[in-house]
Amino acid sequence: MKQPDEKTLDVVIAWVDGADPMLKQKREGYKSGKAVASDAITATRFASDDEIYYNIASIIKYVPFCRHIYIVTDQQRPAFIDDFAKQNICSADKIRIVDHKEMFVGYEQFLPTFNTRSIETMIWNIKELSDYFIYMNDDFFFNQPVRINDFLDGEKIIIHGQWRKSAALNAKLNFRKSRFKLFGTPIQPRHTIAQMLSAKILDMDKFFEIHHYPHIVDKNILKAHLLDNPQLLTEQIKYKFRNVAQVNPITLMNHLKIQKSQAELKPDTSINYLKNEKGVEDFITDLHKESIKYGCIQSLDLLEANSYQKITTAMVQKFSAYLPSSLLLNGNK
Repeated sequence: MKQPDEKTLDVVIAWVDGADPMLKQKREGYKSGKAVASDAITATRFASDDEIYYNIASIIKYVPFCRHIYIVTDQQRPAFIDDFAKQNICSADKIRIVDHKEMFVGYEQFLPTFNTRSIETMIWNIKELSDYFIYMNDDFFFNQPVRINDFLDGEKIIIHGQWRKSAALNAKLNFRKSRFKLFGTPIQPRHTIAQMLSAKILDMDKFFEIHHYPHIVDKNILKAHLLDNPQLLTEQIKYKFRNVAQVNPITLMNHLKIQKSQAELKPDTSINYLKNEKGVEDFITDLHKESIKYGCIQSLDLLEANSYQKITTAMVQKFSAYLPSSLLLNGNK
């Protein structure tokens, strides 16, 4: 397998505007029932506070080898997305909107979905997507310049994280399953459990845990495994909201690559990660640290007004030359 040319690596971003009344109404119709865990339907999971624009600006500024940016949506379109091209911040074909209906071709019966893991499971089905691509949540961004060899080394993908044994986490999961059977207590679909399960289904007794940064994905190895295991595929995408039975598709791909000796494993990388009010000042300071290549703004909608404004101002200053003026005029001055 040949390493892709620097001009042929795409970036895929999963995005949703949870405040959209039509989407809210659609989501509410599927939320009833004790089996849906609270973490899977909390409003902040679907919130959007302009993070997508910072994300895109950071790609244009710091990822010169990106060919196309695919934004995966459910019959939505970020309000200022077309202005990146209109204002010559990027080329007209740089940013592409991909609707769930396009991505779920052949699997339309599983729509609508409000489930990131279901969506991630089907990313390989995006037309014209590069064989290797970078996958990001909409609240991720590039904090500093990156090169293609930060993600790929020949045939090997580069993964940052650490090994964890599965036994203790699996025991906790089984205990929670017992509580669900006895008391109907929903099991929260934790990120770590989904990673553990992605290794377990490959008969691995440990898993390589990853965190919130942009991930390189081998489209073909994930596609081949899912199509060779159609029951796994349908089990993955049948849930409308995150469910503890689901694996993490990105770490499933990682573990497939690890088993084939096609992964270079590295320690955790530094992330400029905003989790809450306490981290606001450190986050703003770290925006300028050359050693920190990646960032994540989690639950911006939960910050107090003053902190929210501080973060917005800092992000606009960092990416001002790569943000549409229409976005700035909308209140992010």
